[in-house]
Amino acid sequence: MKTISELIEALRGIDLGESGNVGAFERGLAEVVALRTTDSIVPLMGLFRDDAPYDELMFSIIHGIEVFEDAAYVAEVLRDVSSFCSGSPRWASIVFMRMLNTESTRLELVRQLRDADAGTKAAVKSLMEKINARSFEFLPKTTAVIAAAS
Repeated sequence: MKTISELIEALRGIDLGESGNVGAFERGLAEVVALRTTDSIVPLMGLFRDDAPYDELMFSIIHGIEVFEDAAYVAEVLRDVSSFCSGSPRWASIVFMRMLNTESTRLELVRQLRDADAGTKAAVKSLMEKINARSFEFLPKTTAVIAAAS
């Protein structure tokens, strides 16, 4: 059986610009998700690309990392949030908007942010402000998150 690292490296090596590789990416992603370990979340976050030609594949990654319980999911996303926000700001926004739209996940995010380090808090606060700037409809959902990150 391949390790998470080997599976992730194989996924990184797939040229998503060629439509024939979509199936290979989905199969590789399914192998990672089938391992059912939270150790896969951060490496999977590293696969997000704002310039990906197929949004469906990026949403497949989201679905793969959302399968975990809120506490583990949020902890892992926060563990690499600074890199995520700088490396793929569009998909970081989408992942966090989905977190904001799920009450239990949003509450867990607030809980964990209270004890997070300053860099994590700053990255999340900045992301919440960017989300609010694009859509005021998120303001009621981001208020507690911003307060916890302050």
